[in-house]
Amino acid sequence: MTYLRNLLSCGITVALMFALTPASHAANLLVNGNFATSTNSFSETLTPVGWTNVGHTDGVISDSNFGTPAYGRSTYYYDLGGYGGALPGNGDGIEQTVATSVGTTYDLSLGVSSENVGGGPEYLNVLVNGTSIGQYLMVLNSSYGGFENPWTTENLSFVAGSTSSTVLFTVTGTNLGSLDPLIAGVDLEAGTSGTSATPEPSSFVLLGSGLLGLAGAVRRKFMA
Repeated sequence: MTYLRNLLSCGITVALMFALTPASHAANLLVNGNFATSTNSFSETLTPVGWTNVGHTDGVISDSNFGTPAYGRSTYYYDLGGYGGALPGNGDGIEQTVATSVGTTYDLSLGVSSENVGGGPEYLNVLVNGTSIGQYLMVLNSSYGGFENPWTTENLSFVAGSTSSTVLFTVTGTNLGSLDPLIAGVDLEAGTSGTSATPEPSSFVLLGSGLLGLAGAVRRKFMA
């Protein structure tokens, strides 16, 4: 009987290990998604490594430059209207192309804020291979200063239709240059939608049934 109790105890321990193991975090497919690496000083940055500017030649800003609140662990963000003297044009932004598997679902998350100076309306557009997967209206928030709007986390997904996908973020609207969208902590992961590292209840039922069956077999062996 001691042997049976030890066997069941081990089985329960294994089940709990499965239940309590946290979900593994998939790798970010985007290079430099937090914009921490740039080709120039952060006083007025050029192209961030891994990305391609669209319509302008700068955009990365340090949180400390304007007292912008940090987004998670990120200390830099990208201004889709650029970080120079010239006003942005419709369609300005930034893009990056990554390898993808046809038919696979990809999850995209990012922090979104805006310059919060006035003007507008302005929109942040998110496209994959030219197809829109999200659009966000930038709104003036009188409770905060120019670059102090709180961040929101936006989550999107798409199913890859080719072996490479270009993720593009752009600004559009009227009176551009005052509510330009800001993005931070951009993360793209494959195959995470609808999955969980925690076994379903049915899995525990099957595991428990197997343990009980094994215990019964051992008991019959000892009684024979």
